[in-house]
Amino acid sequence: YINSYSGGEISFRKQKQLTEKEKIEKLNKNENAQEEDEQEEFKLESKKEKINISGRQKYKFNEKLIGYIKTQNPKLSEKMIIHILENVFRYSKEYDVNPILVLAVMNTESNFNHSTISGAGAKGLMQLMPFNFKEFGVDNSIEGNIRGGIMHLKRDYDKTKNVIKTLVCYNAGCGRLKNDGWKNIRETREYIPKVFEKYYTILNFSK
Repeated sequence: YINSYSGGEISFRKQKQLTEKEKIEKLNKNENAQEEDEQEEFKLESKKEKINISGRQKYKFNEKLIGYIKTQNPKLSEKMIIHILENVFRYSKEYDVNPILVLAVMNTESNFNHSTISGAGAKGLMQLMPFNFKEFGVDNSIEGNIRGGIMHLKRDYDKTKNVIKTLVCYNAGCGRLKNDGWKNIRETREYIPKVFEKYYTILNFSK
C-alpha cells in the first residue's frame, strides 16, 4: 500500500513537471510569435513610411471627409467640422506639414473631440501637454490647439527627418528614440500603426 502510494506520488510529480514544462514551452512559443508579429508590424510601417510630411501636395476637404469625421465624433456639427478642417489646412500650409497626417494624428489622439483630457493631462484635439502650450505660444482654443499640434509635428520632423520617429516624439517624447527605447512602450508601438491606418483612411476620403 505504501509502495503503491509512493509510486502514485512519483507519477503525479512527473505529470506536474510535464504540465509545467508544457506551460513554459507554450509561453515561449507565444512570446516568439509576438516578437515575429511585432517585427512584421515594423516591416509594414517601414513600407508605409512613404508618407510625405510636406504640406505642399494638393489636398482638399469635401463632403466625404466631413462625413467621415462625423462618424468618428457624431456630436460635431457640420459647421464645427468645417471650422476644424479650415484650421488644419490653414496651419498645415503655413508650417508645410501634410494636413492628412495632422488629421490622422488628431483622429488617433482625440477622435476629433476637443474636450478630451488624458490621464497625463494632455488636452484638446491634438492632445497637447501643458508645457506644449507654453513652448509653442498657443492656447487651448480649437485654433490654438491645432496650430500647436502642427508646430509640434513640424519641430519633431525637422529634428528626425523620419515620419515614424516624428510620431514617436509626438507620443512618447524624442528622448525615447535613444537606443530604440520606444519599442519597449506598448502604447507607442500600437500608436504608430494606428496613425498610419487613419492616414490612409482619411486620404481616401480627401480625394
